[in-house]
Amino acid sequence: MTSETLARGWRSPVLPGLAGLLRGELSRWLGRRGLVHLVVWTVVIQGLLLNDVLGESNVMRDWRGFDALNHLWWIATPLAAIAIAQNALPEERRNDTAQWVLSKPVSRSAFVTSKVLGDSAGLIALGVVLQGFLAYLWMPRVEPTAGLPIAEPAMDRLVVTMAVFSLVIVFVVALTIFVTTLLPWRGPAAAVGLVVWVLLWIAPWELDRYTIGGLVTGEIGGVAGRSMKPLAAYLVLGNPLEPMSAIVWTAVAAAIFTALGSFIFRREQF
Repeated sequence: MTSETLARGWRSPVLPGLAGLLRGELSRWLGRRGLVHLVVWTVVIQGLLLNDVLGESNVMRDWRGFDALNHLWWIATPLAAIAIAQNALPEERRNDTAQWVLSKPVSRSAFVTSKVLGDSAGLIALGVVLQGFLAYLWMPRVEPTAGLPIAEPAMDRLVVTMAVFSLVIVFVVALTIFVTTLLPWRGPAAAVGLVVWVLLWIAPWELDRYTIGGLVTGEIGGVAGRSMKPLAAYLVLGNPLEPMSAIVWTAVAAAIFTALGSFIFRREQF
């Protein structure tokens, strides 16, 4: 990020310099980081889906087609978000770039917010939007080795599903970056993110209406004999998307973690 880029940032009394900082964060995805994620996401997601459809031995035997895509996203997106976000602030501290950036006309809140938005945007574009549209293009048109043909979901339902997983990424990135404002090391941030991910996965039904886990996940150990989770049923079967409160509370939590991270970072001494 150059001083000229920062100077062109959005001058807001609340988040001065956010636009310039965000452009800098997004530019990181135009190089090696973006290429690596493009290759890894495509190989993992499309490769496993291809094996699910055409493989003789079905690794994801409890899920098929776009239901399998939902489960792959739930496993891959939080892990990728933790891996990226755990280093967002510690890297800036280690390289002494945070002090230099904050000497420009930008606020610390904009600095933290740009990390949340920038890291989330790259993962959403390469891991969710691209992979979702690729699967939509080829999967319904391939005859499975076993089982019924894969139904082609409505495009609007696929877009909504991708939006939900995009929110999952924003939530996990915001949570992980928030933890690094409290504990300036990667290990604790990754550990907290993993614990929260597992807790969301196994949350009891009483909490389903408040957590994204009740909306999107399968059960650890497989879902044989169980009905689809609401998001998969919405995408594959056309069922109503409920509970919507899980989406609302997840968005609120992401905003709160971003605000808390900004509040704590403003008081950090450099």
